Amino acid sequence: MSIKSIQIPNHIFLEEVRRQLQAGHTATFRVRGWSMRPFLEHARDKVLLVSPQRRAVSVGCVALVLADDGRYVLHRVIAIDGAGNCTLWGDGNIFGRETCTPDNVIGVAQGFYIGRKERYFDVDGRVWRGYSWFWMHTAPLRRFFLLLYRICAKLGLDVR
Repeated sequence: MSIKSIQIPNHIFLEEVRRQLQAGHTATFRVRGWSMRPFLEHARDKVLLVSPQRRAVSVGCVALVLADDGRYVLHRVIAIDGAGNCTLWGDGNIFGRETCTPDNVIGVAQGFYIGRKERYFDVDGRVWRGYSWFWMHTAPLRRFFLLLYRICAKLGLDVR
């Protein structure tokens, strides 16, 4: 028996995710896009989300939000102002940041299933916390890390 997957437009799917999280459920789905590279790969890795009421939004966490420009993004929170507005930045992005209001935070990552074997990394675990600290504190070097990652990927080297 093979498993079939279907694709649903983001706005429909993510509004249902919002409803399920608000009802107290969790949501797990494959990430789409390359903005969280090198740690989350398009169409391969999965995110486990909980509601912002279950896990508070904080600097360094990864959150699914409806950004002020109308796009849904799953990015890392890099700043929160006094009113609770969030600034987010994708781990794989050199430029470009998003902002959102507290009401537009849909979910907060509790963990990730990484790689073909779907190894689970909890956001409270030492590995993920260490990676998060490193990545946030080496932002000026990000372009070089991403370039090295892309070169390795093109050469077929598994850098994970």
